[in-house]
Amino acid sequence: MRKGFTAVFAALAAIAVALVVALPAGAAGNAGSTQVTTFDPTGATFPCTNGTTYTVTGGTVKSIMHFSTDGSGGGHVTGTISPTGVTLTDGTTNTVYRLAGASWFGGNFTASGNFVATDTSFFNILGPSGGPVGRVAAVEHSSSGGTNWSFSFGQCSAPND
Repeated sequence: MRKGFTAVFAALAAIAVALVVALPAGAAGNAGSTQVTTFDPTGATFPCTNGTTYTVTGGTVKSIMHFSTDGSGGGHVTGTISPTGVTLTDGTTNTVYRLAGASWFGGNFTASGNFVATDTSFFNILGPSGGPVGRVAAVEHSSSGGTNWSFSFGQCSAPND
């Protein structure tokens, strides 16, 4: 589900900086553009500290990304990733689990390359009764000024890809 937050943000920042540099001096900025895509997450894994790894068996994931620039040449990007009908297996039983939640990231950067970005991932792996059997709860923050940190409050990790 996550595409490597730092790598994705760096790529988006590079694209946006290129767009900002191409703008004429004194430009008023733009409202930006939004891209919506879906993909099949089958095979993605959610490893948990209790030794269980949940593997996605079906469903889709929607990714919504928005880019814009401001009048000072700064760029802004946000993205949301959300599962729809995603099912999982624990690999040892016939139990079908469901995935609920979303991941969101956002960031701002200047034409000179300074940036600040935050990524959040909050997913519940739901058992047949509807209650959570595993949870991803993570926040990651980074900036060109060196304010970088991450916290994980859940017992499971989101997929890296």
